Amino acid sequence: MTRAFVAIDGQSFASHGEWVVRATRCLTSHPKYHNTEHQGPAKGRRGEHFTALCFDQKGRRVRNGGDFQRAEDEGAFPVWWVWPDQIAELIMQRESAP
Repeated sequence: MTRAFVAIDGQSFASHGEWVVRATRCLTSHPKYHNTEHQGPAKGRRGEHFTALCFDQKGRRVRNGGDFQRAEDEGAFPVWWVWPDQIAELIMQRESAP
């Protein structure tokens, strides 16, 4: 059996049910950056220009509830996500791997 791919440890949903419970908290609040579209120090959604990108185990973008349901129906969990500021580092790691 092939091991599931998750780009960054801790950034995945093991099941559709876990996505339902955790999605808002995980996908709308970057762990490092503060919200720049609104006044105040609160962390949170930064708008369409800074959202997490989700992918299932078949490599498909997962953008909405229908896509998450398709991943569940087709056994394509875990679904993992990456923030835009993490992409360059992931590419650099892959290119330097033996």
